[in-house]
Amino acid sequence: MDQVKEVAAENEGSECIQCSWCGEYSHHIGQHLLKGRCNNIPAELVGLEPAELFKKYKAMHPDAPTMSQLAAAKIREAYKKADGKVSAKDEVVSYAIAEFKTELVPAHGVFGLKLSALSRSNGEPLMVNVNVNTPFPELVPEIREDYVFGDVELLKDVLMMLETGIPGYIFGHAGTGKSTIISQVCARLNRPMIRAQHTASTEESQIVGQILAKNGSTYFEPGLLSLAMRLGWVYLADEYDFAYPQILGIYQPVLEGEALTLKEATPEWRTVKPHAKFAFIGTGNTNGSGDETGLYQGTNIQNAANFSRFGIVAESQYMKAAQEIDMLVNIGVDFDSAKNLVKFATEVRSAYISGKVSQPIGPRELKLAAIVGLARGNLSLGINKAYANKMPSVSAQVVREIAQRIFGV
Repeated sequence: MDQVKEVAAENEGSECIQCSWCGEYSHHIGQHLLKGRCNNIPAELVGLEPAELFKKYKAMHPDAPTMSQLAAAKIREAYKKADGKVSAKDEVVSYAIAEFKTELVPAHGVFGLKLSALSRSNGEPLMVNVNVNTPFPELVPEIREDYVFGDVELLKDVLMMLETGIPGYIFGHAGTGKSTIISQVCARLNRPMIRAQHTASTEESQIVGQILAKNGSTYFEPGLLSLAMRLGWVYLADEYDFAYPQILGIYQPVLEGEALTLKEATPEWRTVKPHAKFAFIGTGNTNGSGDETGLYQGTNIQNAANFSRFGIVAESQYMKAAQEIDMLVNIGVDFDSAKNLVKFATEVRSAYISGKVSQPIGPRELKLAAIVGLARGNLSLGINKAYANKMPSVSAQVVREIAQRIFGV
């Protein structure tokens, strides 16, 4: 963890944070206090050990950041190299790798946006908790560097769901990136996430767990929800509206913030209380009232009592044309080609909503079509290879006609 100790000396190209007690700037308040640099410690706290003093600081200033973005990055890097092992001295200044050590940092820097996009009404930056450590690294999604957070309002909704623990639900057409935005937010906040796919055949045991037999004895195999609640993972209930309401009834106490009671579980799993970092987010093509478009066969009308437990319901929409053009330009597509590709995508999505095409085109397929098309010198060919060839013949013909009209032969 030597890199951590050097953080305070590295000011180039980074923003330090200000101590709320003395007004001095540093990269980490813990180091600032440990080294005796704070000259305005409240009189009643003078003489406390650095670790206790740091706890008091956070309690008195819960919204104040305690670590700069550079320091957080250095610690994550050092943690990976140390394979999760830290010294007692590091623990003193709250660098300890225990269960979910978090630091409060400006959100706009985490998500690569301008301050004006993620700021409070008074102009101050919106702050988010980022995990410094990674207790479950295999469950933290990979960061996609080319991902664009185009819908800032939806991003704010997801952050609210994660920061407050208020259960949320995101609905929208296929290809709008409902699940992707959740995984990419978790990736950047370094939060473990588990994705539970819902279908008409989803069973209660898959969600909460079941009793199994092995070597002549029985044991309880916890389900994804039980694990997420106990261990503090983000639980993504994907395609929520594809499951039957009687199955989704399992979630009702969880959506109310209560413990999950499993009557048939072994004693240690009979009551599962929600971890402080547990978050529940559902996604679906409909808003719980059933499929009003005829596009999503298999979705179910949800029980009103169950659905009313979602504290935040947000709609996911396709990227704005200007943002999608920028996305393509950023991967090397010339402006005119990017403009035509986005025009093509817009027309295909309209055809999908009107029932003429069986599957819309999302940002990922559009980027692949651009890459293949530019490499082969024919954007229509790229669209065929990356998108149209996956579709039924009637839909594919509609797509090819749109492509021919926009790109020519």
